[in-house]
Amino acid sequence: MRSCPVRRNGQICAPINEVLVSGGADATLETYAACSCGRRFPLSRTAAQRLGKVIAGYRAAPTATADPAEARRLDSLIERTTCPTGRVSPLSKQGIVPIGTPVLHRSTEPVTVISTGLARFGLHMVSAMRRAKGIGLAANQVGVPVRVLAHNLGRVLPQIMVNPKVTRSQGRWTYGEGCLSLRIEGTAVDVVRPRIISVVATLLDGRVIAVRADELLARVLQHELDHLDGIEYVQRLVGAERAAVYALIEQSGGDLSFLPPRPYDR
Repeated sequence: MRSCPVRRNGQICAPINEVLVSGGADATLETYAACSCGRRFPLSRTAAQRLGKVIAGYRAAPTATADPAEARRLDSLIERTTCPTGRVSPLSKQGIVPIGTPVLHRSTEPVTVISTGLARFGLHMVSAMRRAKGIGLAANQVGVPVRVLAHNLGRVLPQIMVNPKVTRSQGRWTYGEGCLSLRIEGTAVDVVRPRIISVVATLLDGRVIAVRADELLARVLQHELDHLDGIEYVQRLVGAERAAVYALIEQSGGDLSFLPPRPYDR
């Protein structure tokens, strides 16, 4: 058994993430399990049935042909609001909006149609994320108030997820987090979140994906899902750790009025 290059403490590769993709022109199902590094494994029938229940009742965003007027509206919104790639802030990575920007602290709106402009925007998100050396990015981190996220675990899942929704969470896991929108020394800290989450989303090709994510994938998705709900990871902190991080943010000119505490329910 080989040691995984991504998992912690020399753990071996394991099928910790379960994936089902449904739909497409031929309405076929794609199922597999994957390690954090992207190594794939067969998915059990029981796991596939469980993921099928996650998809049940989820309404995928239709393609542009279903509503051309809405597609034009969405494309216009994306064009008007996308952060320029050369924009610089002392509080964030280049091309990324910093904390204190209103769009970052408001819930994003669901995508109602998969437009050509949205597909191009997905490519822009991946490019911006990689340029900033990030592992995940939410649409509002580049100024666009729509419910879309990107991640850099493309060997595990397709990189762009539209209208992602958590259907279940369980366990607790502590893992270090930072943020492309919060580039202040000392603010990268351990955050306690659910360990395993089930997520359903639409892909840019119109298919629907259901994921039971564990460890790193679950952490990345939760961080970006929080962004889409207007929540910065530091708002999840509690006690002395939150006080210390908030002090650093304030000392660096950050506006704490945008960061009311939002700890998880215990």
